[in-house]
Amino acid sequence: MTLKKTSITSLLIFAFAFLIFLGFILILTRVPIVLILIITIIIAALFVWILHIFLQKQFSLILQTTAHIVRGNHTIRIPELNTKEFSTLQEDLNRMLEKLDKTIHHLAVHREELRLVLSSIDDILWSQNLEGKLEWINQSFQQLFGEINPKQQIYYWEVIRDPVLLSFIKNSENSKDKLLKEAEIEGHYYLFSSTHNDVAKRRVFILQNIDEIRQVEQMKKDFIVNLAHELRTPLTAISGFAEAMEDSINVTNRRYLHIIQNHTKRLIHLISDLEQLIRLERSGSIELQEINLITFLNNISLILSPIIEEKGLYLKLELDDNLQRLVCDPFKLEQVFINLVQNSLRYTTKGGITIKSKLIQKEAFIEVSDTGKGIDNIHLPRIFERFYVADPSRNKTKSGTGLGLAIVKHIIQLHKGRITVQSELGKGTTFSIYLPLE
Repeated sequence: MTLKKTSITSLLIFAFAFLIFLGFILILTRVPIVLILIITIIIAALFVWILHIFLQKQFSLILQTTAHIVRGNHTIRIPELNTKEFSTLQEDLNRMLEKLDKTIHHLAVHREELRLVLSSIDDILWSQNLEGKLEWINQSFQQLFGEINPKQQIYYWEVIRDPVLLSFIKNSENSKDKLLKEAEIEGHYYLFSSTHNDVAKRRVFILQNIDEIRQVEQMKKDFIVNLAHELRTPLTAISGFAEAMEDSINVTNRRYLHIIQNHTKRLIHLISDLEQLIRLERSGSIELQEINLITFLNNISLILSPIIEEKGLYLKLELDDNLQRLVCDPFKLEQVFINLVQNSLRYTTKGGITIKSKLIQKEAFIEVSDTGKGIDNIHLPRIFERFYVADPSRNKTKSGTGLGLAIVKHIIQLHKGRITVQSELGKGTTFSIYLPLE
C-alpha cells in the first residue's frame, strides 16, 4: 500500500523500533545471537532497499520535470509527491517556476516591443563586445553596410569601411564618456553617438541621419547670402548719395544726414561680417602655410598701431623667442587679431592692449588683453554667439555687429585650436588662444 504524505523521519523511527522489538522477541525465544544479527541485518537491508526505491521514484519525478524545463518548457510543474519533505520541496519549486514563467513572459513581451520599436527606427543601431564582435544590428545597419549573417562571428571593421567612422569607434574604446560626432558617409550626414554597457561589457552605437537638418542649415545660409547680396546694392547707393548731399544742405539736415550715413555704414559692416562668416562655414577649409609668428605679430602691430594711437592708447608685444614657427592660414589668422583688437578698442579708453605669445608644450599660446572696462561674468558664456553684444547699455555707436567674436572662434576652430575669455569689470578682458604647432 502506497503511503500518502508519509514523513521519512517517521519511517526511519518506525524501522528502528521494529528492529528493536524483533530483536527483543528473538532474545526471549532464546535464538542464538549470531542468528539474531543475521536476521536483523537482512531485515535492515530490505528496509533500506525499499526506502531507496521509494525515494528514487520521488527523485525521478523531479528530474523528469527539470529536464523538460531545461529544454524550454517552462509551463510544466512537478507532480504531487508522497513524502512530506519532498512535497514541501515540490510546492516551493512549483511556486518558483510560476514566478519564473511570469518573469520570462514579461521579458518576452518587452523584448518583442523593443524589437518592434528598434525595427521601426530608421537610425542605424548596433552593439558590439569589447573585442569588436558585432552582437546585434538592425535593418538600417544592413541597408547601409550590407547583409550580414547573424550566426557568423563578424567584427565591425570587416563591414564598416569608412575611415572617419572607424576612427570614431576606435576613440570610443578609450573613453567611458558618451561621444557625439558628425560623420559624412556616402554623401549623407550622420550624428554618431556611443555609450557603454559595463554590465554586459558591450558598446552601443547609433548613427542618426541629419540630412534634413543640414539641408535646413544650408537653406538658412543661402537665404542670408542672398539677403546680404540684395541689401548691399541699395545700402551702397544710399551711402553714396548721402555723401553727395553733404555740401548742399543746411546744418540741421546735415546732422540727420550723418545719422543716416552712420547707420548705413553699420548695416554694410553687418552684411560684410555675415558674408565672411557664411563663407567660413561653407568652405570649412584653410590654406596652411608655415610662418614666423614673431614677424607675423609685428606686422599685425604695424597694421593696428594707427587706429590705436588715434585713441591715445598703446599696443605692446611680449613675444617668446622660443615660439617662432607656426603652421596656419595667415590671412584668416590676421582677421582674428584685427577683430580682437577692434573689440578691445570699443571698450578701452585708457591704457592699451597687450599681445603675448608663449610656447606651452606642443601648442602656441597667444594672449590678447586690454585695460578696458571689462565684461560682466554673466555674459562670458555667450560672448562668442552670433549677434550677442555684451554691452549692457546697447550703445550702437560703440558696439559692433555682434559677429566679430563668432568669426574669431570659427577661424580658431578651423585651425583645430580653442579660445577662452577671462574678464573682470573695471580691470579689462583677456582672450587666450591655443593653436597646435602642426
